[in-house]
Amino acid sequence: NEQELNRGSESSNVDEKTKWEIYYPPFKASVDAGVSAVMCSYNKVDGVYSCSNDHEFKVLKERMGFKGFVQSDWWATHAMSIEQGLDQEMPGIGSGDSHREYFAPDELEGADQKAVDEAAKRVLAVIHRMKLSGSTKCSPPHCKEWFLKHVSTKAHVSLAREAAAKSVVLLQNKNEVLPLSHKDVKKIAIIGSAADAPSYDPNGQGQNHGDWATGDYYSGGGSGHLSGDVVTAMQGIKDQAHSLGIEVVTSLSNNVEAGVHAAKQSDVAIIVAGTTSGESRDRVDLNLDDHADELIEAVQRAATTIVLVQAPGAVVMPWRDSVDGILIMFLGGQETGTAWADVLFGDHAPTGRLPIMLPATEADSIPPGAAGSVPYSEGMETSYRSKSFKAAFPFGHGLTYTTFEHSPLVNETCADAQDCQLRIRTSVKNTGHVAASTVVQLYLELPVVAGLPAPFLKSFKKTSSIQPGSMEHIVFDLSSSDISYYDVGAGDYVKATGTFHAHVGESSADIRNSLRFCIGGCDTANQP
Repeated sequence: NEQELNRGSESSNVDEKTKWEIYYPPFKASVDAGVSAVMCSYNKVDGVYSCSNDHEFKVLKERMGFKGFVQSDWWATHAMSIEQGLDQEMPGIGSGDSHREYFAPDELEGADQKAVDEAAKRVLAVIHRMKLSGSTKCSPPHCKEWFLKHVSTKAHVSLAREAAAKSVVLLQNKNEVLPLSHKDVKKIAIIGSAADAPSYDPNGQGQNHGDWATGDYYSGGGSGHLSGDVVTAMQGIKDQAHSLGIEVVTSLSNNVEAGVHAAKQSDVAIIVAGTTSGESRDRVDLNLDDHADELIEAVQRAATTIVLVQAPGAVVMPWRDSVDGILIMFLGGQETGTAWADVLFGDHAPTGRLPIMLPATEADSIPPGAAGSVPYSEGMETSYRSKSFKAAFPFGHGLTYTTFEHSPLVNETCADAQDCQLRIRTSVKNTGHVAASTVVQLYLELPVVAGLPAPFLKSFKKTSSIQPGSMEHIVFDLSSSDISYYDVGAGDYVKATGTFHAHVGESSADIRNSLRFCIGGCDTANQP
């Protein structure tokens, strides 16, 4: 499911090839990694509720080899579905709500006992595998003490800060405005309501601006939402600036006049803008909150401007060509402010890469479907695989404080590695002046017979921190699955033969080198 609109009733209708090429692979990778539990969702898939969908359960358990158990989302069960492959109904028996309990004892007595035994074995096997009988701290409803226990430590805070800093994606850095140095910058302005936005606590006093599904700029809304002691962007950046002897002025609203006034007093204006999302509802649009676009357009005319975006996913940036720097953090958690400071002042050279394409306009994205049946008519042509969409910033994009040079690609055999069909080597050299890492990405273009709309990302390698002038060697081993495509007629993956093209670079749009090679003979038809 790719939307929240009508999530309890809509049917996501996807063709077989598209499922096996782009939607099933993440699940298969999780199964191969040893995942113990899978949750079925509220919606229907091809007309059948997910938690009663015997076809999808067979794909998961039989085709993919999943050995764990399937649990329903809360109240997502619509029938006694144990025979179809559902192993556990949630929130469980005796939860006190008015929903029908399909896995109640009398219901289970009337079900196929072989299916009941199979479900019980899967659940018990996971309990044994995870050693839950000896590690679980409490049993509901006697868990209040543990739910309220303060478990944060200095090590946890440090890890949260490190993870958030590493996730920051530097989208734009004109004239190397970043990192900020106290030698060149004497005063900064921190501008925008998002710069000091509080964490939303659905149980807190005086909130009254949302409900259980409301998110904030640090954590998405819904059953997984967390609130607590958040370091805001303003707090983190201001503290670090002061420690470096940099003066700070603030305008902590999206008032254009106040923002411009603050910007004119500074050497660099830092605007913090954000949006969020919540469970059970889709965002109304891809804009930033509180008329942030108007604020950014006005401030960039008054001072050198860096925009920090805190968002749950794709946003549109109509002002992107006018500002000097743009960075994005996807809901960075409690250490958001310190992470921003680490990147802005150069303590951490940016390492994040876009896991999505940021669209140029909303028209360059796929909106939620409002009908009861939502056909995925775009097929595989989503994100970077679509020739119809224009990217503001492409999938895989991310700059840092140096530059890298890629050596030509070399292919060779790889009999020394299990299931390696072909090995591709390259090298990356740091040609700048700052030690940093990069993420080398391999996009593989299969022969025409595969029926794929574009080269697909097949592998990526994050380098270590490479010193200026130094080089790191990169090796990509292509497996059988990498060179295969799903053949609907065969009902399975088939190894492609013919002419392949490997494209290696820094993003789906920034390809540094390409290599043509053949498997099973070269097919000259329809090949460049």
